[in-house]
Amino acid sequence: MNAHSRDFMDRVTEDDVLEAEQTLIASAMFLPESFDNCGLEANDLSIGLHQIIFKAASDLRAAHQHVNPVSLKPYVPKDVQGLNVSPAQYLTRLSTIGAPLRPVDVDQAAEIVKGSVIARRIAQEAQYMAAVASEGLGLLTIGDELEQLESRLKELRARFAETTAISSPGSSYLTAFQASARRDGVIGVPIALPEIAMVLSEPVFEAGNLYGLLSSSGEGKSSLTMQLIYHAVSEGHPVLFLSYDQSSAQCVRQMIAQVHGIDVRQQREPSRLMSQKEQDQCVSFATWIDRQPLQIIRCQREGVTQLVAYARRFIKQKANGKTPFVVIDHIGKVKPRDPKLSPDRISGEVTVELKALADETQSSILILNQRNSFGTRRDNPRPISADLYGGEGARADYDAVLTLYRPEKYKKEREKIASKPSDWTAINSVFGSDIEGIAELATIKVRFGDPSIVEKVKFEARFTRYVSMRPERERELPL
Repeated sequence: MNAHSRDFMDRVTEDDVLEAEQTLIASAMFLPESFDNCGLEANDLSIGLHQIIFKAASDLRAAHQHVNPVSLKPYVPKDVQGLNVSPAQYLTRLSTIGAPLRPVDVDQAAEIVKGSVIARRIAQEAQYMAAVASEGLGLLTIGDELEQLESRLKELRARFAETTAISSPGSSYLTAFQASARRDGVIGVPIALPEIAMVLSEPVFEAGNLYGLLSSSGEGKSSLTMQLIYHAVSEGHPVLFLSYDQSSAQCVRQMIAQVHGIDVRQQREPSRLMSQKEQDQCVSFATWIDRQPLQIIRCQREGVTQLVAYARRFIKQKANGKTPFVVIDHIGKVKPRDPKLSPDRISGEVTVELKALADETQSSILILNQRNSFGTRRDNPRPISADLYGGEGARADYDAVLTLYRPEKYKKEREKIASKPSDWTAINSVFGSDIEGIAELATIKVRFGDPSIVEKVKFEARFTRYVSMRPERERELPL
């Protein structure tokens, strides 16, 4: 909307809305393509007769018929109270508006009507929320009402709010190309391990992208997440961790183990098991982390709407020019809108919202996925698309899905129940022998890379950290 349009909107009156609705109806007769693209529905108009005519015009257009006073006449009532002419005569009067009508007039009329719709809806919501507040409801009920309000307002915004300026494809490419030429690289969040960058075929978690991390319980998914979070924070990126499992204290404890090599057992008994230097390191780390743009929220019953609200508020508060990193642990615990929905529908609702959030805020979002138990019982339990929460179809909204797999865990489980030579043959065939402390990183979806790449990292169980097996981190991915 340009400055002239904004000034015009500031002076809108009820008469302006009436005239705008008349213009829209006239456009159905004289500028049908503009009418079709106005983005409005019959119920958006404020006058009952206009709603009837608008719907009739829409139905005629859908049936590929001409819209004029004659074709509209059968749809309108014979008489309307308060109208100083018959509805048929009113149609004829509206048709006279069309003679000088231009597409720009229709666009401006649509803006006025959309503005009036938003104003009416906001007034209705305010009245409703005032009534809710006066009832003295409990915190959980108020929370549910706020979540529903946010959802309704977001829907309204999606229909009528202005969209951001869209740059041309070539311009977008040249911006990224010039950034690489200046050695700024792709905009995004730095990745802690070069092996992850290799399997993703990306040097960073790119801004605007939605990523998944798939692993089963006990394979170190949370440990890897802490490394990714710490690395992003240490590089100055704002990080929000929305956790349904770990508390803030547990997260910091694990980061200290990974960074300083002070295991969790030591941290639980500092006076007995830690040196003074190690105690000082813990205090220094906790003091440092409190000064960083990191927020950890322990979630319980939040749905995706509430998670998005947390993220928007955090990104607004902690914006520092670097790509924000939002991590959700994990998708299976996000409260669904309707618990009766199937996992693929629930997953779809969550990933659609978070993908939109990543794009709108230019942040990188990582969603943790716990593998379903069926996949871990296969003879070869390496993760595949079907193991993702919601199944193979749940991949659609992700830009990439990283998998973490520790064959040692599964080999030990199978060895416990092996009872005949063929069992041992199958175990050794699938898992091999040199797998102690080794984890495999792979993908079940990448947009522009090779999904068959597999990289290995070393897992140091005592400090719950993954260590690169490469001699040094490569600056760029090989071409």
